[in-house]
Amino acid sequence: MATFNVVFDFDSTLATSFVGGEMFYGHAPKQGMADAIDRFHSDKTSLRQYQEEVFDLVDESTGEMSMRAAEKGSVRPLAAEVCNEVWAAGGTVAVASAGLDIYIQPVLRKAGLDQIEIHSGRIVSGPTELPPFRYDYPSTTTTCEGDWVTCKCEVIDSLKNGRNGEAVSEVIFVGDGVLSDTCAATNAADTVFATGRLLDYCNKNGIPATEFGDDFSSLLSYVLSKTSSNGVK
Repeated sequence: MATFNVVFDFDSTLATSFVGGEMFYGHAPKQGMADAIDRFHSDKTSLRQYQEEVFDLVDESTGEMSMRAAEKGSVRPLAAEVCNEVWAAGGTVAVASAGLDIYIQPVLRKAGLDQIEIHSGRIVSGPTELPPFRYDYPSTTTTCEGDWVTCKCEVIDSLKNGRNGEAVSEVIFVGDGVLSDTCAATNAADTVFATGRLLDYCNKNGIPATEFGDDFSSLLSYVLSKTSSNGVK
């Protein structure tokens, strides 16, 4: 039996807010932030380079940022229900994010969603170390041209091709942004749930996408329809 899987973007998608931004806004010099943003918007630096620049300005250790992420971050309502349905049906739930593990993991842990696979940038500096940090990018390949921290198409394709010999799997991508989100929706995902800029992009470019709002009710309805058709319920 073919399985189905869900790949979430993290910031402002699975998480209700831009948790990454909360890590550096108010914790990095304003001028340094402004200069880094200007370089990024002028295409002088990539998304990966921009992120490294701003995180290297933060006045806290990775451990302190992780604690703040757990305190401030939360997942979108009905996320747990979606995940539990997918897992019960034998599927995989993953996060594919341009962000960093140090703030993604604490939010998922607080929500009891540690089972979610995380594909993101990593800070490999110790929990008490201050910037500049050391970074690693385990989910970056040459699949996509953009220097976007994580190749979301790679994550989706690995699930679509099936694991452990099972039939080819449907992959549902859930996102809100541009760059890697639009690439994943256009080139890799079987089914797209979108909000914000990703929804606008899909609507303008004829990519079928279902809107989600403050909660994941539309996504949960779709997942329940899949479990029913597969005979899980």
